[in-house]
Amino acid sequence: SIFCLVGNAQNKFNLAGIETLTNFGIDYSLAKVYGGKDSGHQYWITYADINELFIKKPKTFDIGKRLGIPVDVVSLQAVNEANKNINPDHILTRDANYMPTEGQIREAIQNLPILSQEEKYGIVMVCLVMNKEKDFAVYQFVIFNTKTREILEQWTQTGKGLGIGLKNYWGYSVYTALKKVK
Repeated sequence: SIFCLVGNAQNKFNLAGIETLTNFGIDYSLAKVYGGKDSGHQYWITYADINELFIKKPKTFDIGKRLGIPVDVVSLQAVNEANKNINPDHILTRDANYMPTEGQIREAIQNLPILSQEEKYGIVMVCLVMNKEKDFAVYQFVIFNTKTREILEQWTQTGKGLGIGLKNYWGYSVYTALKKVK
């Protein structure tokens, strides 16, 4: 079962020395949808709408507050670019046990098209799977050095989907995953 793989996030973070974070939003490049009735194209369009929640509802979707480190900027350019390159025909899966590997997650961080070469710290949520049949999504939270792409901290968190429409339903899963961060 996926919950055996995911477990509970250990929220003992080694974030000493990090004064601010750049929130890069959600990278869906590895995500697959299991049990969804909507088309892959509909999901693909919705990814940008869900990411906009970090800008349109900053108090509700404030990862920095949950971590105790202020987010100085929300920059969705890199994830929007990565998400645009997803083939909508490959979003849906029939594999109930689909889960990207650690190596794939590291590669996604390396390949994020971040323009700034400044040495800063960023956080990105990498969506791993969206299971419509069981009403949850799995996110890998990754804190990394934006210049070297060294991963400083990462943990996996699930979020429950709820609501009408893809944006609201899966946006709620982001919200519930964020609420679990301590």
